[in-house]
Formats: sequence, C-alpha cells, structure tokens
Amino acid sequence: MESKVAPRQPLDLSPLQRILEERYRPQDYQEAQELIVGACQEAQRLFGWVPPEAAQLIAGHLGVTINRVYGLLTFYADFRTQPPGRHYLWLCYGAACYVAGARRLIDLLRDEYDMDEKGDLPDGTLSINIFNGCLGVCDLAPVGQLDHHEYVGHLTVEELRTLIERLRSGEEAEGTHGGSH
Repeated sequence: MESKVAPRQPLDLSPLQRILEERYRPQDYQEAQELIVGACQEAQRLFGWVPPEAAQLIAGHLGVTINRVYGLLTFYADFRTQPPGRHYLWLCYGAACYVAGARRLIDLLRDEYDMDEKGDLPDGTLSINIFNGCLGVCDLAPVGQLDHHEYVGHLTVEELRTLIERLRSGEEAEGTHGGSH
C-alpha cells in the first residue's frame, strides 16, 4: 500500500533549543547521560515525536553520541521516532473492553487498515495506542478515546470503520457514543 503522508515541513528547533539551554546544562559526562531521557521527553512533548533533527540537537547540546540518544529512544516504548498520525486513538483493552469485543477492533485495524507494530495507519490518518489498562468508562465498553478528549463508546467493527473513514475524509468524529470527558 502506497503511503499518502505529506512530506514534512522544516522543523523549528528553537523552542527545544531554548529548553535545553535553560534546563539541561550538564556539569559532566555522567550528568549528561542522565539528562538524555528528559531532553527527549521535552522534544516529544513539543513535536509529538522525536524527529532526527531534535535527536541530533540533543546529542550535540549534551555532548553525547547520537547512537546513545537513539539507544534510549528505541529502548523506551513511550518514545516515538516516527511522526504520529493526524488523530490519536487510545483503544481500551482492559477486562470490560476485552469481554465486550475489543479484540475484533484490533483485528480490524491490523487486517483491513495495515496498522503497524507502533499503532500507526500507513496513510497517516490515525495513531492507535492499545491500552492494556482501563480508561475508566467501562459502561461504554469497548471504548476508545479520540484525540485525548472524545470518548467513542460501544464500538463495533462497523462503527470503527465509519470513524476511520470520517477521519480520512477530514470530517469531525460526530455522532460518537459517550461524548467528551
């Protein structure tokens, strides 16, 4: 399947540069090693992922190798080294959602939409985090949380397909069950 993701625009690293200069001033090599993870978290908070240019800036600022930075970026599962999709879906896989059919939703995402191991759809529409905990709205099971605020509940395979198609066409995710929380 051919990717439809638009080429990236040049990245403004100045906000990250300011943060590094203000808060990440190691006194020695050991302290620089200890600051890598925090600096990468700052980059991910700013950009939604850790772009190569940001990783290089962090390495240069802290005086560590780019290999050390990428070693930590790839060790910790929470770091993204690829840009996230335009929308983000937390898909609950807790007990209530599992019993209510969350597995069918995951199968749909993998089989019909080619979701990769990081949870991204190839067209850049959606990044999915299959959450093994509980989102706390079990009465909506199976449930997802779209773009960090809208709960999408009582999801069926067909409703998830409809949601993805709406997102792909640029429509808002109207008509979802559960509303905002």
